[in-house]
Amino acid sequence: MKVLILTGGASSERDVALRSADAVARALIESGQSVAVTDIIRPIRQRDLIFYTDYKELKTAFMQSLKSIKDVASELHTDIFKAVNAADAVFLALHGGIGENGTVQSMLDAFGVRYSGSNALACATAMDKLATKNLYLQCGINTPQFTVFKRGDAKPPVPPRYPCVVKPANGGSSIGVSFVYSPSALKSAVNTALKDSDTVIMEERIVGRELSVSVLNDKALAVTEIIPKNAYYDYESKYTSGGSREITPAPLPDDIYQRALKIAQNAHKALNMRNFSRTDLILKDGKNELFALETNALPGMTETSILPQAALSQGISMKELCLKMLI
Repeated sequence: MKVLILTGGASSERDVALRSADAVARALIESGQSVAVTDIIRPIRQRDLIFYTDYKELKTAFMQSLKSIKDVASELHTDIFKAVNAADAVFLALHGGIGENGTVQSMLDAFGVRYSGSNALACATAMDKLATKNLYLQCGINTPQFTVFKRGDAKPPVPPRYPCVVKPANGGSSIGVSFVYSPSALKSAVNTALKDSDTVIMEERIVGRELSVSVLNDKALAVTEIIPKNAYYDYESKYTSGGSREITPAPLPDDIYQRALKIAQNAHKALNMRNFSRTDLILKDGKNELFALETNALPGMTETSILPQAALSQGISMKELCLKMLI
């Protein structure tokens, strides 16, 4: 099978996307597939559409393409959609921005191309944290209390209580997120979040154990507990080797473990996700109460990412996982 990996892009999560693409390319080649990798902001040249069966050759060629092309689009190069029909399937190793908000998916749908992950509407909904939280509430999924501030609002931002978490409504990888413990720090946190989104969510801070539940083939796979090196699970903790410790399966009482699986599966269904997703939860300290924070349509696929770890805990290798993600 010829698989075209779309990666890169111009979002703040570009580096993570490139690392995901590298890991996926290796796995797919090791599983016997022919693979090409393309950065969505760069024009296509004929040699970029050589489908490799040797990982080292592919990586060398792709790294050269990143250095040598100067005609870079701000978000998406139109050449990309001239290339997708050369493949049997497209694997989306994209995080944030138009790669995760449904834009790329809608264009692939228009071309009738087979691709990994959820459709455009589901991706757009999952990328919008406000829409996600409203769907959680409609479906009876517990989520922290929150208020919303939009750019240009006449009234000042008011969180539900302190401490609170201030985050952009659109984005991922904990970029633009701040913990606020007093009113004096709120304005700065809101301004930081506004750099990444016109809408800011101010959410009560739930102190507890951080969990993440991976879904594959539309079924909850495993619960992972995340123990970050830093005060919380920030960008560094997620994507730096040793930045956090993940335990899969999470050491939880069976009833809580099963509830976490059910919440993630319900969230996956509520957002109309296709095949795979990952939902982040908090188990509140001193309580048996679980809170859903967000659902990711395109989870990271790097060497430190949670979905591959969850799959491995169930006996699914990275090679098998990547193929299952293309179903």
